[in-house]
Amino acid sequence: MKTLTAYFSLSGVTKKAAECVQALAGGDLFEIKGEKNYGGYFKAVAIGGKELATKEMPAVTTHVKDFGSYDRILLGFPVWYGSCPRLIRTFVSEYDFTGKDVYVFCTSGSSGPEKSLETVKAICKGAKVHSAIRISGQGDKEIRAWLEK
Repeated sequence: MKTLTAYFSLSGVTKKAAECVQALAGGDLFEIKGEKNYGGYFKAVAIGGKELATKEMPAVTTHVKDFGSYDRILLGFPVWYGSCPRLIRTFVSEYDFTGKDVYVFCTSGSSGPEKSLETVKAICKGAKVHSAIRISGQGDKEIRAWLEK
């Protein structure tokens, strides 16, 4: 099974989580980057809120080569407004997820992954979307257990 860990990170927290996930799962690591500069927390809140209100699909500037060769996608992002950033919708819209196994991991100071999981299920057409985990200091044992669900 060929695995891709794809993530978007604003402050570096999700990047660290993605590196941990990829180290345990194997496969390739890919950073999802957007055209916009979201800046720090307050700027990102303002921009993210506007994107959500207007249903904007912000441009993605990085693209996965040979996406079709991956069987398992580990998709990570910070939770914004209770769910995934709109940039994740843009990323997902660029690829055919039919037949892929998708696992969601997110980072957040307080929000859980439940709404993010429902959003990913809705946008990853044809994929089998497995469980989600909020990563905030878990050890390898908990992350491995999530990957095995």
